[in-house]
Amino acid sequence: MGVFNSRSICNKTAGVFDLLSDFDIDVCFLTETWLRKGDTSKIAEIKNLGYNLFQQSRPGRGGGVAIAFKKQLSVKKQNAVKYKSFELVESTLISNANELLRFSCIYRSCTAQVSNIKEFFEDFDNYLNSIVHLPGKLVLAGDFNIHMENINDPDVRKFQLLLQQYDLTQHIDCATHISNGILDLVLTRTSDKDTLQIKNVEITQTVTTSDHFLLSFSCMFPHHLKTEQVIASGRKVNDIDIKSFKTDILSSELCNIESLKDCNTATYLYNQVLSNLLDKHAPMHEFKVNPYQDKWVNSEVQSARRKRRKAERDFKRLKTEESRKAYRTAYKDAEDVINTRRDSYFCGQLEQSLDNKKDTYKIVNNLMDRNTSRNIKPNSKPDEVLSEELKDYFQKKVEEIYCNLDSTTITGSNMFSEFSKPWARDTWKDFEPLTYNDLDDVIRDINKKEYEDDPIPVKLLMQCLEEVKPIILFIVNDSLKTGIFPEALKSALVRPSIKDENGDTESYKNYRPISNLPFLSKVIEKSVHRQLENYLQRQNLHAEFQSGYKSHHSCETATLAIYNDLLCITDSKSKIILLLLDLSAAFDTVNHSLLLQKLRNSYGLSGNVLKWFKSYLSDRSFTVSIGKHRSSKCFLRIGVPQGSILGPILFILYTKELINIAKKHGFFIHLYADDTQLYIEFNPLSQSISHIEERIVSCLTEIKNWMTTNKLKLNPDKTEVLIASSINRFTSWSNNSLSLISDGENISPMEIVKSLGVRFDKDLSFEDHINSVVKACYIQLRNLQAIGSKLNYDLKKQLIHCLIFSKLDYCNGLFFGLPDKLIKKLQKVQNSCVRFLFQKEGFNKWDSVSPLLERAHFLPIRQRIVFKIALTVFKCLNNIAPSYLRQCIRVKDQPLKTLRTDLDYFLLQKPPVSHLVRTERGFSYCGPNIWNNLPYHLRTCNNILQFKKLLKTHLFKEAFCVT
Repeated sequence: MGVFNSRSICNKTAGVFDLLSDFDIDVCFLTETWLRKGDTSKIAEIKNLGYNLFQQSRPGRGGGVAIAFKKQLSVKKQNAVKYKSFELVESTLISNANELLRFSCIYRSCTAQVSNIKEFFEDFDNYLNSIVHLPGKLVLAGDFNIHMENINDPDVRKFQLLLQQYDLTQHIDCATHISNGILDLVLTRTSDKDTLQIKNVEITQTVTTSDHFLLSFSCMFPHHLKTEQVIASGRKVNDIDIKSFKTDILSSELCNIESLKDCNTATYLYNQVLSNLLDKHAPMHEFKVNPYQDKWVNSEVQSARRKRRKAERDFKRLKTEESRKAYRTAYKDAEDVINTRRDSYFCGQLEQSLDNKKDTYKIVNNLMDRNTSRNIKPNSKPDEVLSEELKDYFQKKVEEIYCNLDSTTITGSNMFSEFSKPWARDTWKDFEPLTYNDLDDVIRDINKKEYEDDPIPVKLLMQCLEEVKPIILFIVNDSLKTGIFPEALKSALVRPSIKDENGDTESYKNYRPISNLPFLSKVIEKSVHRQLENYLQRQNLHAEFQSGYKSHHSCETATLAIYNDLLCITDSKSKIILLLLDLSAAFDTVNHSLLLQKLRNSYGLSGNVLKWFKSYLSDRSFTVSIGKHRSSKCFLRIGVPQGSILGPILFILYTKELINIAKKHGFFIHLYADDTQLYIEFNPLSQSISHIEERIVSCLTEIKNWMTTNKLKLNPDKTEVLIASSINRFTSWSNNSLSLISDGENISPMEIVKSLGVRFDKDLSFEDHINSVVKACYIQLRNLQAIGSKLNYDLKKQLIHCLIFSKLDYCNGLFFGLPDKLIKKLQKVQNSCVRFLFQKEGFNKWDSVSPLLERAHFLPIRQRIVFKIALTVFKCLNNIAPSYLRQCIRVKDQPLKTLRTDLDYFLLQKPPVSHLVRTERGFSYCGPNIWNNLPYHLRTCNNILQFKKLLKTHLFKEAFCVT
């Protein structure tokens, strides 16, 4: 083990951790790491150097503590209480004999004043009181910034008394700091002295930039080291002779379509034959791998490490200035070699995968430590036990919600009988059979995500699609014709994913089930989905204000419409009350009988179509997979399939009646799947508070009753309320005057709420939202800068668009008309991205960024906002936007007299100018203004790809004065 004040870990990661490997340190306590939340690329670099890391960052700059440990160790992070006077991270290590070692890294800032030493003693007392009674041996280490050498100091004596009170021994008695202070301490229980045996305490004056020395020690603890080599199994799919594989398919039973009886037997044959062929051409084989070996290490790196270790030994033996200089030189040389070799290795990997985006992003994700949540799991039990327990937990959670809803009695439960009236129009009885061209279109639109139980990998299936297409087409068409969904395709594979990586990894509440379905199941579902969508559009059955999973609809369109309403209403001397509703396990508690009844009575499905949906929903199951182990099957009697193509649209159809309830009570409503946004206008000058409270509670009560009747659970305690008002404070009515009590829960208005990824504040200023966007962008940019030396220009540009500009552009149509100070914050982010893009050319932060923006062909932020609004107007005029946005746009009536020029054609009608400027930020106002200022050739363009190209060219010339 070791204690090391890194201080410069963000700049010298490779040097610090490679130095630790020289000392063969198993566990390292790091203080002043300067690692911030989101610095994932640095964590990835640490992992590539042979260590895992548990860290606790400090808000802002400086500070930060971490515990680094060799990957071979089975270490588990503990959730520790946060204290104001010191930073803390805590972990445990279990031995082969189930003995427990609990170790904590502590850092008390050196800027702590004498006035708050009392707060530290109080906090540290509370911490010791909470930890000393816990099982296992205890090691506390870190930088306490208390000069233990000053034995006459009252604070030192008080600290020693505190340690005696909790039976703790302090093991360091020599200077650990460059100024000869004993600041870094190691504390253990006195009772553990004989068994833990702290020894070999050594202080090493390293040549790193830290002003603290490396403090190393050893202890007797029989920790378990994972084996260096593990046995893995796999198939060499890439080595398959595709021509031979296709030949075997053509000579198999798969091509004897006439002998197939039905979709169930055909699906079984499809799975069996392809599985057998895969075994023949790419049999499973075992091989040994070393998961902890650094692939980029070569003989040059090993030689540099040996020279550094020799120089370090010479310095410790001679303790002369020359030996120190030699050590420093060897240290820097080794660091340069390691960094250069690592960069060269990953650059080579990226060049090899240049034409393969999937492989490219695998390498980038490794460098940035992304998508690690999939690998996070509870460590307290074996995988086979965890898979069963998590399966039971997911099932029990839904069943408890459903049973509670079943036992709830709704007074006047027939109040929703109007939604069950028989369908009066022609019904949809039969599906249309697919042709080969239809099947090609379906497969092209499907996500090609791998499913472990597919008979062959999807990538291989795509290579021999023509050979298997006949049996796939038979299975799909027979399923549609008979109204039977194949039984073999009804089972999902669930991999638990943690909701919050900073949460308790041992609590099952922090995991959500992520389902994966067979590829063939997705093909059938997509075939049905396309026909269902066409039917709903022909019959005009889509809910107008539902934007989830519908073509031409998105979170951005819904948010743009909501924001436009908020601006217009609040500027008319009214307040607006926005309510965001929350559902529990929304998709999982849908009642099948009620859903089928709605499909029949409200949407006109009958015959084979309704029979197919009944077959699709019934007898479904899931299996939880963790590592190589799977749970037993869990059969579902309720809910629409998670991870499916049809699940979301079925839920949308199931909840369409909510719109009628909202309108009945005078509310505006927008939905995105299970996210519900309600808002109502309220004029405090003409309406009493009690009246509006009564209307809101009445609406919420009816919605809750409807949801209970339909087996959905509304969470009143998670319902959020925002009261938005005009910037003109024309009334003294306070937001705190509103008091809502729904289902026994008091709902208080909030200053900021988050709706569909946008943070709305009560003044609609978006200052908090833009600050959060800027923060998230800088986190991504820091990570990109850390791996910038491994990226070429094109890959940098691609990653900037994917990771940063996607955040800057999300819902940026809301930013029109915002103050310059907010837009400049976003522009600074873009400027930083461009400097990162051209950093190899020697540009610095003082150089003008405009030439770089022009070279990269990036539109500045203001032009990006105009681009988004103009594109939305174009979609409205060409009927490829939601109806609720199209209603905001009206083409200007042309006068009877002949116009002077064609430039006066294709203009939009401007709404009346509001008495307040803020309304002109809304889409119904700024949309026509922006459109009418576009050149004639843009306003008359009717091809969206051509329009985007011409619009960007126009705005680019406008931004950079290009002729």
